[in-house]
Amino acid sequence: MSNLQPVPYRALMWKLKAFTKASHALPTIAVSLVISAFGWSLGWSGWSLFAVFITILIGQLSVGWSNDAFDSTLDARVGRTTKPTVTRDVSANSLWIAAFVALTIAIVLSWLVAGWLGGSFHVFAILMAWLYNVRLSRTIWSWLPYALAFGAMPAFLSFGFNDQPPTLWSVAVFSIVGVSAHLANALPDSESDTAAGLGGLVVRLGDRRSIVLCWLLLALGSGILASVSFSTHPWIALIVVVTFTIAVLLGSRSRRRSAVFNALLAVVAVDVAMLVVTTALD
Repeated sequence: MSNLQPVPYRALMWKLKAFTKASHALPTIAVSLVISAFGWSLGWSGWSLFAVFITILIGQLSVGWSNDAFDSTLDARVGRTTKPTVTRDVSANSLWIAAFVALTIAIVLSWLVAGWLGGSFHVFAILMAWLYNVRLSRTIWSWLPYALAFGAMPAFLSFGFNDQPPTLWSVAVFSIVGVSAHLANALPDSESDTAAGLGGLVVRLGDRRSIVLCWLLLALGSGILASVSFSTHPWIALIVVVTFTIAVLLGSRSRRRSAVFNALLAVVAVDVAMLVVTTALD
């Protein structure tokens, strides 16, 4: 029966697949879910929480599409055949159009969902992500948009929910985890970026120093989270400390880059989960 499907339908599905791939689907969904989960821990629920998720998701789609659109020439030059612009499944122009449409929708939704003050923090975060894509991703300042964008998320959700400022510790943990995630995410591409003569903090530092910095940042973020939760929820502090310790031991004993990468991401995931639980219980 599949052979009888009309060509336009097949072409549409193929194009949809290309746009999904260009959106960096897994990180896009992961970020949307994590931030929405933090919103739930603050009190967002029902349709308002769903609206928060959709707002974040559309904003992240704009970031992913603009990233692949801007990097299309570079990706073609270094032969990154996993990119849909390189395989010509979608053009850079099409991605730019989709990115700007998504950006516009996300900005409007931000203010509708969280008000002018809260919504403006989300708009700021999206614009920082775009700044990373078009200007700072290949410079030593590649970490800065991550720190600012993730650090703005508690303010977006807190001001949007009840016009109250976020806790300083949640802002600090979000910023630190954001930078750590950036370093860990950039490690797998460090060799190809170096070969292509590109910048970026990981390229400038090298793999070894980047990994050390990532662990130090995660130690700081985990320490803040453990300290905040220890007096009221000592079991959360224990989970955070034990997870970090095990990840360091496993990551340092393995010479495989993938093992270190997975260990770093495991700490990030647990820290985020415990951040949500701590906020919900408080």
